[in-house]
This record gives sequence, structure tokens and C-alpha cells, in this order.
Amino acid sequence: MVNGFHSGLRQSFSVWTIVIIFLACCLLSGCSSEDIAKKNINAPLSTATTNPTPNVTRDPTHTPEPAKVVINIVDALGQEISFESTPKKIATISPTATEMLYLLGGSSILRDRSSDFPNQVKAVPSIGSAYNPSIEKIVAGKPDLVILEALTQARFVGVLKNYGLQVMAVKAETLDDIKTSILNIGSVIDKKDVASAKILDIEKRLLTVGSNDGRSVLLLISDQDRNLYAARPESYTGLIADILGMENKAAGLADSGPYPGFAAISPEAILKSNPDIIITISPAPAPAPRLSKTLVQIPPFAGLKAIRTDKVIEADVALFLQSPGPRIINAVEFLKKRLTPESS
Repeated sequence: MVNGFHSGLRQSFSVWTIVIIFLACCLLSGCSSEDIAKKNINAPLSTATTNPTPNVTRDPTHTPEPAKVVINIVDALGQEISFESTPKKIATISPTATEMLYLLGGSSILRDRSSDFPNQVKAVPSIGSAYNPSIEKIVAGKPDLVILEALTQARFVGVLKNYGLQVMAVKAETLDDIKTSILNIGSVIDKKDVASAKILDIEKRLLTVGSNDGRSVLLLISDQDRNLYAARPESYTGLIADILGMENKAAGLADSGPYPGFAAISPEAILKSNPDIIITISPAPAPAPRLSKTLVQIPPFAGLKAIRTDKVIEADVALFLQSPGPRIINAVEFLKKRLTPESS
């Protein structure tokens, strides 16, 4: 029992010794128990609270502005063009540009005088010829965007840009040109889905008509002096026959004459080529005689295979020459129908 008493006494002595030493340290350092309490209260609990998030009051009615979507395209002239918003006032100064824009549900504030499809385009103010448009009228219209044709109107790009106008080029020399230009316009006017659907429709219809005709052809046009020109395979007109898989007898001829993509061809060269099919285009409106009628009246041509088999086809000047673009499918379907035996 005496041993237990001494053991308890030793434990009590140890506790009081620790307390006395602790208080002595506090007195030596000049701290009070209150200071210690305060330091413990103010001490950070963790590093995550050292930079507290400010208490920001948000307006529940405020809608953040969406980030601007910049559309970048490369046009038919290789220009890299950026659009931060959808153009609202568009001027199309070639039939190719006009028909592509309207195909996608767009509309133009200005047009060249050859742009007459679809019908509602005829009510749009004209800036004159596509080959010599009135720059003054275009500038006065203050369009957000001018769309022109790369092959024949590239020289106007710099002039229009000097007036601070944004200019975009399209073209229709190949099927890829047509599809790319349609898709570019669709991207710019926020109709990309529509553009993709229109391109898919053209592709499906082209598959239907086929591309294995194999017959030889000349596509002819004449000027006011009755000189004859043949569409080369590289031209838009030649492309129509090429899609059907026809052999163009004007291949290899030099580009010449008043019509881009056409070559001057002599009666002797026509007789030598002796194509299976002759497609004629008459630039002058009726009642001017059709080339298909005058051609068969030229005595040396009576022996041509196409004339002997009644395979001279008069084509629509708009579809085959004046309005290269998305209606190429209409031209191909027309020609396919005329070449089908039951349609002869």
C-alpha cells in the first residue's frame, strides 16, 4: 500500500513538472495563454484556404455572350478568307455565283444581267454585263460580300478590294470546282447542311445517268460571222459530255476564239473527225436560226455520220454555255435523254 502511494505521488509530480516547465517557457517568450489561444484560432487549417474564392454575386438574368465563330475558307482563286459573321447583303455578279447562292436558299442584292435563274432573280437590280460590270453600282450597293466567277472575273478582285469590299470567287470548270464552291458558299451563309444535301443530290443523279456512253462527239458553236468553234474537254461545255463518258473530238485543239474553253475548227477538221454525235449551241436568241438547222444545210457535211443518223442535237445555250454551275446535272440529264435510242 505504501508502494502504491509513492507511485501515485510520482505520477502527480511528473504532471505538475510538465505544467510548470510549459508556463515557464511561455513567460520567457513573452506569450500569454490568451495569445496562444488567439494564434491557434487564426492559424490556417490548410493551404487550400490561403486564397479563398471571392464571394461574387451573379445576375441570374445575365446571359453570357457566345464566343464568335470564325469561318475560314479557301476560294476558287486560292484566297484564304475569314468571316466573323454571316454576310447579310451579298452581290453576285456572274450566273455561276448567282445560281449557287440561290440553290442554297440565299438571295442577292445585285446581279449581272445574264443572271436570270431562278425567276425571282430577274427582279434584282443589274450592274450590267458580267464581263464589264459597273463598279460604281456595286460599291454604291454597299454589299457585305461580292461573289464573282474566277475564270472570267478575277481581274475585278483587286479593284473591289480597294473599295473595302470583301470578295469571294467561285468556279465551275470541273465537278470538284462546282461542289467545292457550293460548300464554300454554304459555309459562309450558315447553310452548310443544305449545301451538303444539294451536293449529295447531284452526285446521286449523276450515278443514275451513268458514265460509259463511249460515242464520239463534237460540241459546236458559231459566231456572227458563222465561224465554228468546238468545246474542248477542259471547258465546262466539254465537261457535260465527259461526264457521260463520251470521246471529245476537240481534244488537243488550242483554246481560241471568243468563247473561253473553245477552239476554232475548220470544216475540213470536222469532216476528218466525223463524230457519232454533234451537239450545237446557238448563242443568238430566237427567231435567229438554230445552228443545228444551218449545219445540215452545208453540202460537204451531208456525209457526216451524225447527220446521216440524225444525231445532231440542239442544246440549251444557258445550260451548256452561259450558266455553268449546279444546273450541270440538268444539262447531263438532257443529253442522256436525247442520246437514249427510244428518245431519238
